[in-house]
Formats: sequence, C-alpha cells, structure tokens
Amino acid sequence: MQNMTQTNGKKTLGSLKNQAYLKLLQTFPPRPIASEEDYQATQKVVDKLIDQGSLTTEEQDYLNVLGCLIRDYEDLYFPFN
Repeated sequence: MQNMTQTNGKKTLGSLKNQAYLKLLQTFPPRPIASEEDYQATQKVVDKLIDQGSLTTEEQDYLNVLGCLIRDYEDLYFPFN
C-alpha cells in the first residue's frame, strides 16, 4: 500500500516529488496510443519536454513513460523491416 497523507480532506501521495509527478500526469495522462491523433498529441508533449533542456527527475520519468507509449505504437503500426 502506498504512503498516503491526509490533506484538506483529500488523500494525496506524501512527498513533494510524488506531487510534482502527479501534476504531470494530470496535465496529460499517459494512455495507450490508439490513433494518429493520440500519437501526435503524445509526441507534442515529448517535444515540449525535450525542448526544455534540463529536466527534473519527475519530468525524466514522465518522458520515459511517454516514450514507451510512442515506441509501442510505432512498433505496432510502423514495424522495422
């Protein structure tokens, strides 16, 4: 079970780092890519993160998750011959 703390009647993950990561997830929740539109939207978020240059650990983790989703989509629809 995850370490939860009570804050203003809402349960949130305890650490500030977890909260920063949760904010990223809320901004653009990662989901399996099912269409070209999803693919482009995910790539746009990835590009924005990469363009920042320096990333926090949370941003790096989020970028890795999005990258995995993109790789899975590309492997399925654009297999390397």
